[in-house]
Amino acid sequence: MALHAKDLMRKKAVVKTDATVKEVARKMISMGLPGLPVVNDRMEAIGVVTEFNILGAIREGLDLEKTAAARIMTPEPVTADANTSCYELIQIMLVNNYTVIPIVSVSNGKCVGVVSRFSVMDANLSPRYSSISSGRKHDDALIFV
Repeated sequence: MALHAKDLMRKKAVVKTDATVKEVARKMISMGLPGLPVVNDRMEAIGVVTEFNILGAIREGLDLEKTAAARIMTPEPVTADANTSCYELIQIMLVNNYTVIPIVSVSNGKCVGVVSRFSVMDANLSPRYSSISSGRKHDDALIFV
């Protein structure tokens, strides 16, 4: 069975532009993700905040409780749709050194989830080790934002 983004993505894994860096970091940690898509009011992915963006904010001495995600995000992210193959996702990640790829709906352009390098690796391990194969739901993480 070929895997696609819809099989790998985490839903509810987005933050709004006005979420604070602290809120973004807490959500990333609680969901076990190295980054999150930043969405506008129409739920369109307009950026991505990764661990590197947060580390940069810390290095710059920004107030993590007052600085918005929009201030530190990487704008104009490369996205994929739910039917993008696992191998295409891997190619995008390797060529661009991305840790996450926002997944958008073909029908309305809204961000519906995110695929991380971890979820790709997890799904491609033997079923004995894969949390996806064992039935763990990725949407069960705590959500702070």
